Amino acid sequence: MDNERKCSLCGEPLSRYGNKTIKDGALCRNCIKPASPWLSDEDYGRMTLEDFRKHLVYREENLKKLETFREDKKVEGKYTLYLDEGNKQFLISKRKDYKKENADVISFDDIDEISIFEENYMDTEDVDICFDMKLKNNEEIDNIYFRVNEFPGLIKDSEQHEETISLAMQYLDAFESEEGIDFEQVEGE
Repeated sequence: MDNERKCSLCGEPLSRYGNKTIKDGALCRNCIKPASPWLSDEDYGRMTLEDFRKHLVYREENLKKLETFREDKKVEGKYTLYLDEGNKQFLISKRKDYKKENADVISFDDIDEISIFEENYMDTEDVDICFDMKLKNNEEIDNIYFRVNEFPGLIKDSEQHEETISLAMQYLDAFESEEGIDFEQVEGE
């Protein structure tokens, strides 16, 4: 009798950690490696196996987009924002080699709203500075969300806090000339 759960895509046994649950099964950590890093657990939960297969095709097509991506401008931080202003595209990557990472190339037209806000770190008065970008017209990614500060829990009004807010504002400023984007800076959540 085999009670072992298997990956819906490759059929290998699921490990204890690193798997993702989808509507009609589960995916092992090896099968999700090529997926976009911007997919949340909720995104996986809405996907069927067929949706995930389509996502993998999108990721293959993204490799081709990276070949024509021309970096005009960048904002460096824990996550680096690269802009291709000529093609009206951008990408955000945690690695210097964004091609190797297969960072998602996204059109400026896909941006709906960008917000920067503070979020309390656990049950303390310390905060994290968060970047949240809502996308429209992008069939694969709804949202790009990350913590701007390198390490969690900044002391409010410290030098590091102010530097992180400055970096977050640089992310916003990089898109300031684009029309049709809602910008929001919120003090605290």
